[in-house]
Amino acid sequence: MTNYRVSLAAAAVLLTGACHAADTPGTPKPVAATPATAPAPATTAPRWVQGAGSSLTFTFDQAGAASQGSFKQFNTELVYDEKSPAAGSLSVKVQIASIDTQDQERNDMLVGADLFDAQKFPTAQYTASSFARTTAGALEAVGKLTLRGVTKDLRLPLKIVPTAAGLELSGATAIRRLDYGVGQGDWQSTEGVADEVKIQYKVVLTKAK
Repeated sequence: MTNYRVSLAAAAVLLTGACHAADTPGTPKPVAATPATAPAPATTAPRWVQGAGSSLTFTFDQAGAASQGSFKQFNTELVYDEKSPAAGSLSVKVQIASIDTQDQERNDMLVGADLFDAQKFPTAQYTASSFARTTAGALEAVGKLTLRGVTKDLRLPLKIVPTAAGLELSGATAIRRLDYGVGQGDWQSTEGVADEVKIQYKVVLTKAK
């Protein structure tokens, strides 16, 4: 009987120890880290620079008659891939003093303080960091024009076609000169010179080296 009680006691001790061990949380097993998804490689679109034969012209109404001028010095850089046009960018810098309307007296007047004020604002800049498609499927640059120290949103229609030398970018748009302060004093009146100015551009582009 004694041996039987001893055996029962030993069994109870063993059972209690086993239950205690089961109730005590052990060291958790390390969880394998989920491998991070590698980022997709960035797409580098080709960069294009302006070549010879490019033109930047504008048309305005003066005294009821259409007049035309151009900027002889401007620089264009385009980042563009036909397969991924949304990732493109466009930068255009225009030297205001290079304005030419085939009339020196009028040129001097346009670069003066009451109009472009080329001495204080020697350059105009257009910068777009993306392109978009219109509902009709046409391509537009989504950017900003800075003219005479004023910056405003401007979407530029773009037609980009391949050429033997690279690409040709062309299009036309219209802006209001008074939105940019081009017209101070008496020139704020639209009786002599209309507010709307039409801009036409054709840029020859070659791939940057």
